[in-house]
Amino acid sequence: MNGKKAKRLRKKGKGLLVAWLHSLLPNEEDKKEITIDNIESYLSDQTHIYANRKFLLSAYSLKWIYKRVKRNPDLTFEQLQKDLEQEQKVFDMIQNNIYDL
Repeated sequence: MNGKKAKRLRKKGKGLLVAWLHSLLPNEEDKKEITIDNIESYLSDQTHIYANRKFLLSAYSLKWIYKRVKRNPDLTFEQLQKDLEQEQKVFDMIQNNIYDL
């Protein structure tokens, strides 16, 4: 991937993270404080989690969102929410099947 495309995708990814954080905050004044320029200070320092004897990329970290945007450059916040709900349903179904055995 060339540098211009990578830069465009990173910028879009940061925009999606800002939209996600804005969706969590109830107060309009707090939403004005979070911008693309200072998004890193509001995110967790832990970028990975350990689950099922594997290190996995933590959801809503910068690298995680970059990977999502790279897979689908036309990704919107609403599409991201739908995808996550779908993945959660599949994960829950798999977990239930494991415990039923």
